[in-house]
Amino acid sequence: MYGDSDTKQAAHRAAPMLGDQRVVPFYDPEKLAGTAVAAVLGGGDSDVAWDVYLFYRQGDMWLNQPPEPADWMHQLSMCSWADPARLRCGEELVAELQRSMERFFR
Repeated sequence: MYGDSDTKQAAHRAAPMLGDQRVVPFYDPEKLAGTAVAAVLGGGDSDVAWDVYLFYRQGDMWLNQPPEPADWMHQLSMCSWADPARLRCGEELVAELQRSMERFFR
C-alpha cells in the first residue's frame, strides 16, 4: 500500500481477504521490508515493492534480507524494475494467487 491508504488499519482489513489463516497483516511505515523485497526482485536501492504477492518454500527464513521467493506476482505497472511477465490484476490476479496457494500450501 502507498499513499493515504497506507495505514496499519488498512493492512489488518486487507489480510482476511485472502481467506487463509496463515496470512498475517504486516505494516511497515518506514518501508524497510518493501525496499528489501524490491532489491531481491530486481529493483534498485531506492525502489520499494508494494502490491506484491510472495510465496516462499517451507523453511525459507528472512534473516538479513528476504530470501528469493518461490513464486511471486505484482501490481506494479508503473515500476520499470518489476518483471512485466509477473504483472497480474483483477480476476487474473485472483486466479494466479489461488494457483500459487494450491501449489505451495497443500
